[in-house]
Amino acid sequence: MLIPPVSDAEIERILNFSGYKRRNKFFVVKDNSSFFIHQMLNIFPDMEKSVLKAYPENKKHFELKTINNACILLGKDGCRLPKDVRPHFCRIYPFWFFDAEPQIFQDPDCLALRNSKTIPEVLLSLGTNQDTLKQIHSQICQDWGLFHSISPVKRKRSF
Repeated sequence: MLIPPVSDAEIERILNFSGYKRRNKFFVVKDNSSFFIHQMLNIFPDMEKSVLKAYPENKKHFELKTINNACILLGKDGCRLPKDVRPHFCRIYPFWFFDAEPQIFQDPDCLALRNSKTIPEVLLSLGTNQDTLKQIHSQICQDWGLFHSISPVKRKRSF
């Protein structure tokens, strides 16, 4: 399971909303392990150079804390944060974009996928649309320091 990084802007937004000042309340520092980098390359197959530059193996990144593989901010009815405060990855999930087309992560624990299976059904259940999701995806790329390379490298994706 991919636990995505969170940007400084996302961290500050959550801390400002929550009233907490210390990052260790909701976030942990993680190594840019080879496994993490491999996962990032899987979800950004056309941004290899950018991923390797933004997440070099000898550096670290922030992630949301998890307890028993579940986000610390996840309640029984979904995220406890308002939509506009959530990290971008959480706002777009269970969607992702490959070749500018929306795809759905196959996650048996995803609340949005319990009653909806097709892209239109999930979009409707989440009250969103493809244009909004594309904007969020673009913001993720920008906040995480990822930019399309000139000559994309095709990689096999594995989720």
